[in-house]
Amino acid sequence: MKKNIKKKQPKQQTYSAGQALTNKERIEQNRETINDLMHSSAKNLDSINMLRYQITSVEPLILFQPQQKLVPSVKRKTTVDYTNLKNIGLAYDYILKHKNTKIDSYQIRQIHDILTQGTDCPNGYRIGMVKVFDEFAPSIEKIYYKMNDIEYHLSDKSHSVLTRAFDVHYDIIMTQPFCDFNKRTARMIMNWFLIQNGYRPIVFNKKNDANEYTNALRERVSGNRRAYTEYMEKCMLRTQKEIISILR
Repeated sequence: MKKNIKKKQPKQQTYSAGQALTNKERIEQNRETINDLMHSSAKNLDSINMLRYQITSVEPLILFQPQQKLVPSVKRKTTVDYTNLKNIGLAYDYILKHKNTKIDSYQIRQIHDILTQGTDCPNGYRIGMVKVFDEFAPSIEKIYYKMNDIEYHLSDKSHSVLTRAFDVHYDIIMTQPFCDFNKRTARMIMNWFLIQNGYRPIVFNKKNDANEYTNALRERVSGNRRAYTEYMEKCMLRTQKEIISILR
């Protein structure tokens, strides 16, 4: 007579009732919930489509608002237009298709190339000095070294996935390796890394993000890493809740 052998289920982290959770713990709890629902819910495709729409159509229009005043009026119409939104969609499809591809300096340039198709932004690294948040970005000669550092830190498993994801976003922006589209590239690379490690992308889709996103980056520049991290975690928790509501 054959014995019924129960398969061992993967051990999940448990939390006692009433326990005050940190943002990181809440993120992990939500991640487990999403993964469970992804396997059992027929609405998986709905959540993927929601994320794509938010990242490609809603987020760019919100985050670009504070920068509109800095762009000459003759260029405002073409800075965030159909071409740019289409390219963000192509870049998002690329990272979904290449989930197992190692993210290195070449792939970062590849994402930037996709984002700049049909625009007046040149491909390749910038060739002049620029400022970002009133700080000079690394000189041209140092860009290659900085990109190698970014690639190294991204693969450094002594730091958590979330820490590395938030850091690569910040480091690309502060390095300013390209003439333009650095923030869009940074957000796409961060989300690519999160997807590769079992998380879902972060979406900046609320009106307050128009200013809070920039303010969080400025806080990090001033040395307030905690404020930056808390903002990123808040946006991640918010996105997770939206996904869970769809899956349920």
